[in-house]
Amino acid sequence: MRIVEESYLGHRQGLVVARSHGISRALLTQWRRAWHKGLLDGGRPVFTPVEIGPDLRDRQREAPAMQGADAHARIEITLANGRRLAVSADIEAVALTRLVQVLERA
Repeated sequence: MRIVEESYLGHRQGLVVARSHGISRALLTQWRRAWHKGLLDGGRPVFTPVEIGPDLRDRQREAPAMQGADAHARIEITLANGRRLAVSADIEAVALTRLVQVLERA
């Protein structure tokens, strides 16, 4: 919040403030938009409980019959902003990461 407030302290200070804090102008712009929407309140971070299942590599070594039973398994993720995402359990980590990033910004 202090960085966002500082960015409004003069004429066209966004780039200068971003550089002085070692962040990109794009990130500062995102923070400013979030601030305008009331999403940046400066409160303490909120942590969401996560339950971690067995290692995926262990599952891949299981018998094919066992894998067939889980072929349609899905996981559901509730993001900090309240949005829920349900995906196939075998989704690639890169794709899941991208989906979460997009939904957190939306």
